[in-house]
Amino acid sequence: MKRRVRIIITSLSCLFLMVGIAGAQQILMPGATIPKFVDPLPVAGDITVVDATAAGTPAFNIHIQEFQSQILPAGFPASWVWGYLTDTDLPVTGVRPSFLGPVVVAERNVTTNPTYLNELPLGGVSNVLPLLPIDQTLDWANPDGTDCASTPDVCLSSYNGDEIPVAAHLHGGEVAPSYDGGPDAWFTQGNASTGSGFPGNTYEYPNEQQESTIWFHDHALGITRLNVYAGLAGVYPIIDPDNPPLPAMPKFPEYDIPLIIQDRSFDTNGQIFYNLASNPQPNPTVHPYWIPEFIGDTIVVNGKTWPNLDVEPRQYRFRLVNGSNARFYDLNMNRGLKFIVIATDDGYLQTAISSSNVVIGPGERYEVIVDFSKKRQGQKVVMTNSARTPFPGGEKPTMNGTDTVMQFTVALPLDIAVPNTTIVGENDTTVGTPIRSTPLEPIVEGFDPVNGIRRQLTLNEVIGVGGPLELVVNNSKFNLAGILPGCTTPLCRETELPAIGDTEIWEVINISADAHPMHTHLVSFQILDRTPFRAAQYMTQYDALLFANGVPDGGGPPNQYNIKNADGAIGGNPAIGPFLRLDARKPPLPYEMGWKDTAIMYPGEVTRIAVRWATTDTPVDMNLVETNTFSFDPTALEGPVGYVWHCHIIDHEDNEMMRNYVVGTTRQSVCPFGTVICQ
Repeated sequence: MKRRVRIIITSLSCLFLMVGIAGAQQILMPGATIPKFVDPLPVAGDITVVDATAAGTPAFNIHIQEFQSQILPAGFPASWVWGYLTDTDLPVTGVRPSFLGPVVVAERNVTTNPTYLNELPLGGVSNVLPLLPIDQTLDWANPDGTDCASTPDVCLSSYNGDEIPVAAHLHGGEVAPSYDGGPDAWFTQGNASTGSGFPGNTYEYPNEQQESTIWFHDHALGITRLNVYAGLAGVYPIIDPDNPPLPAMPKFPEYDIPLIIQDRSFDTNGQIFYNLASNPQPNPTVHPYWIPEFIGDTIVVNGKTWPNLDVEPRQYRFRLVNGSNARFYDLNMNRGLKFIVIATDDGYLQTAISSSNVVIGPGERYEVIVDFSKKRQGQKVVMTNSARTPFPGGEKPTMNGTDTVMQFTVALPLDIAVPNTTIVGENDTTVGTPIRSTPLEPIVEGFDPVNGIRRQLTLNEVIGVGGPLELVVNNSKFNLAGILPGCTTPLCRETELPAIGDTEIWEVINISADAHPMHTHLVSFQILDRTPFRAAQYMTQYDALLFANGVPDGGGPPNQYNIKNADGAIGGNPAIGPFLRLDARKPPLPYEMGWKDTAIMYPGEVTRIAVRWATTDTPVDMNLVETNTFSFDPTALEGPVGYVWHCHIIDHEDNEMMRNYVVGTTRQSVCPFGTVICQ
């Protein structure tokens, strides 16, 4: 399997492109022409806050509708978008200040029951659908049931049918498989067509996990990148009144503010533009409307381009969410300010960590404190970005463009009636203020070194004539079935079969050219370390095994999956141990040392994570296997589907970089190293 040689093409076609998609012609409005810091950041009032903790309100409706939003500064045209709306939003007509869904505040241990309703207009009358290049050659929801084998010409055109599939996934949520909202849970308007994992419109979220910032977004098979780009995302903080962080945090939502950071492009009519020329199509005759990574030239925060937030001279808490399709951010604050990081994806750090920057990949979240108390009235502070795209080896962000995220202006008087937070942080490597009231236990201690499951899994690119054709996990397409002997799952496509209560070690070997933010549904994990390896030598052996065993690209690992390799790991891959550069092994960054559900896995490195199929509060226990600590049964399948794990570059996820897994009641059967055939 060849590695990609990245070719960056810069030409006038990347700046001014007229493209016809399903009858729509769009000309790029260069982001450099859009003024910055003109409009205020949309916060509570502009973005609806649903108090799901209030008595009598655990059930609420989320309407998926099309409307107009003023994403660009005042004076520019409004943009047609799709978004999540609440019942209280519906009476409001006209242009909305943000396209983002509500901030749903849930209380720990209070179950909520959202009902998701697909009320998008039929395709023929939608203002947004013609702007979305739905590629019918991908493995996608396909509500019309188009057979690309018999009608290839139809599949080479962008879909513009009436039915628009959506799915709703609670990212970071500990929920039953029925309500996970994975790729097979899609449904169209009025449920006219549904996927095999559709559970009905009303979901059940137990909300039993630790206080954290999780979020919800679309996850429909093969079109997640487009539905999220159109606006289908919202924030879902879980609050635990019985275990507040120490010391008390700023008040929500006045001083505790979500910042959903995305990149977008717009056409000269002010409409969203999924610009295929932002990352030139590698194989347009195979996948005419898919690109490896969408690259927007405009930064949008909370649904507004380059906004400004007026602040008091005090500490603020910001919940950072990377909602971009593919763009990573290396965030900094100028004027000498640092981030005091207090939480990762799914819970608080043990102690506050002060850091001059935070690197955040698509799908990741960090909660930070920023202290404006020493800034004078009228002073302006800018949040900047220095991450390359594609990350980490692509082009630098554009000057005075994608290198800028938003502005803060110290323009409000200090409200002395509201106590200021007194949290402190020290330097990047030492601890600061204690945050958690209980220790964060290293779950790796619960791994059974004799009988426990250790997996070595690869991240791969399948290369065509012009570049990537698709990206895959462990050289296995999403719906690849039958590669694990003795099928025990309904669809025979699952290869990761963890036992409820068990702890596993996953060693993810990135043999692609880019970093991938890998995301696990249902459970959180802890990053153990990252180790460079001699990639060229490993790839030589890997490719030779694929060839010798007759395994095609995307057709599975080179060896039988459930036979241990020389490292004692299953997954079907040659042992990575002899190729590791152990002298260069590094621990996670200080601000990554918490509960994660999405982690950046860099090219040429092995990222080791400890994953446990139990609640995060479960004590470490060597004998936990087969013990369920969730209030629901993760092993109970209603229909054929369980959970997935995938790359959260959603352009990759939509084109095969996702695998299914099912939680079992016993540990997965494996065979020892040297076994010829394992049944």
